[in-house]
Amino acid sequence: MIEKIMISLIAFLLFFYVFIFKLIKKNDTTYLVVLIIQAVGILLNFVHILFNIFSEIAFKLIIYVLCIIVPLAILILENKGVNFSEIILTLTSRMFLSFGNRKKAKECLFNLVSKYDKSYRGHKMLAEIYEKEGGMRKAIDEYVKVLDIKGNDYNSYFKISELLNDLGKKDESIQMLKELVKKKPELCKASKALRRFINRKRKV
Repeated sequence: MIEKIMISLIAFLLFFYVFIFKLIKKNDTTYLVVLIIQAVGILLNFVHILFNIFSEIAFKLIIYVLCIIVPLAILILENKGVNFSEIILTLTSRMFLSFGNRKKAKECLFNLVSKYDKSYRGHKMLAEIYEKEGGMRKAIDEYVKVLDIKGNDYNSYFKISELLNDLGKKDESIQMLKELVKKKPELCKASKALRRFINRKRKV
């Protein structure tokens, strides 16, 4: 009986911690997913205590996972710098993209970057979507934000140079490639692209 009371107490404490410090304080509705999972676990535990059912080890394990392990795992990951909302919203966005719904995918990502402006994954995915849609200027803006967050994302450097070239801004594109080759000389595609630009200029 003491074990059941302890489990219930820990479960309630974790529930209110997530509710107050994540959902309310961070104003992030993504944590509703965690709260629903915890609520299901707490309900099962409550039924287990009142009616003495779900006594099998498998059911007890499910209760422990829902009530304690899931929220604890999320809290530990977040303490290590992993953003739970970023994971959920980018996964949701990828799901919409797999169904061909770019509008909903972008809505998820807008929601993410509006709450967490330094979301590397959010800005990178938005840049890729804009690029596919032909919104080159918007894609460049997002790739620039990606570089502000993670300056060593050399593929984003290369993407910007390609998009600038597509917009007819060849001098800016060449400048980006020169900076990229200086920072990452082993990036073959950047070196090849720069050589092509230089050869064309010589022919002209």
